[in-house]
Amino acid sequence: MHPNVKKLIDLQTVDQEIVSLRRDTSSLPAEEAKRKKKLDEIDKVAAEKKDRSTKAELDYRALEKAVKQSDDEVKKLNERLNGVKNNAEYQATLFQIESVVRERDRVQDECLRILETTDPLKAEAAAAAQAAAEERKVFEGFLTEAQRLRIACEERVKGVVEKRKFVAEGIPPELLGTYDRLFATRDSLAVCAVERGHCQGCYNKVTTNDTAKLMGGATVVSCDSCQRILYLQR
Repeated sequence: MHPNVKKLIDLQTVDQEIVSLRRDTSSLPAEEAKRKKKLDEIDKVAAEKKDRSTKAELDYRALEKAVKQSDDEVKKLNERLNGVKNNAEYQATLFQIESVVRERDRVQDECLRILETTDPLKAEAAAAAQAAAEERKVFEGFLTEAQRLRIACEERVKGVVEKRKFVAEGIPPELLGTYDRLFATRDSLAVCAVERGHCQGCYNKVTTNDTAKLMGGATVVSCDSCQRILYLQR
């Protein structure tokens, strides 16, 4: 085996370790986005339920106030009734009282209907808020763990990158450039074995001439099909 190919095999092992380490954290952004979307949906539901509960309570208070105002108006009309001086005015006041009482009764019925919904709506809003709080706690825990994993991974990557510098020493720059390009474009496999006359990267047959060169170990041989750097599997 050509000595530079041996160095490239060792280098590839190091580079594959770096890729593997970074792969451990590569899925974190997508997972974070998915979890954030779920949290946002739960928060939205909680906010909607809270808004419905708040609206019901405000509507109830407004109607309750309207009922009180009607009662006050009926009281004033009854007081006025005692002072009327003719039958026409008396009948008109009675009609006005009946109209106010009828509207008051309608409002009071609506007030009672809303009152029946306020407690269930409050309970739903509280449950939704609790669910949102629990999901937020889970999400924050994920963020903490993800950050810990990133830091640990980067520390390990730094160590392996330092190791790479020593492993890459002595490899001719042009050959190293070819290797780097192949590693980036050939699924992290720039150097691969030849077994039973076939390249194990693309599984195409290696020519007899190239096989002879590989056996001689005096030159670096590349696959005619995928351009990967080859070595014979012993």
